[in-house]
Amino acid sequence: MSSACEIKGQGERNEGSLSNQERKGDLSAFMRTIMWLAIPTAGNAATVSCMFMSETQINTSGEWLKTETDFMKLMEMFGDGMTMKLDNSLLGQLDSGQPFLAGKINRGSVYLMGSDVGVQGKLTSVNGDVITVYDGLCDVGFGG
Repeated sequence: MSSACEIKGQGERNEGSLSNQERKGDLSAFMRTIMWLAIPTAGNAATVSCMFMSETQINTSGEWLKTETDFMKLMEMFGDGMTMKLDNSLLGQLDSGQPFLAGKINRGSVYLMGSDVGVQGKLTSVNGDVITVYDGLCDVGFGG
């Protein structure tokens, strides 16, 4: 029986045998690519869109003044809904099941709370001694 032995010339190597230096270079290039792809989505990549279904007014003494569910009035006020950017650092709070301040817009403060039915949203404002709360459901989108 004879055994065949293959001798490779200088510069040739088995495809499966990369040196540690080559592996580090490949990993480094891979990490740079991941970071490059992540940069456009860093910061304010999430967008919250809320559709409000009711408006409630309460005075600062706690007296319930009124609730309106006039869809046409809400459409006139908000059009297709309220949209705002959401800091990525706040996304984890949606899993807590607790309300949190998501941001402020010209109409007031936006609070969100993740729940079994999705993301609930409230837009609150204070004008004199009247607190107005708009209630609705929200969607969270990414990119774009």
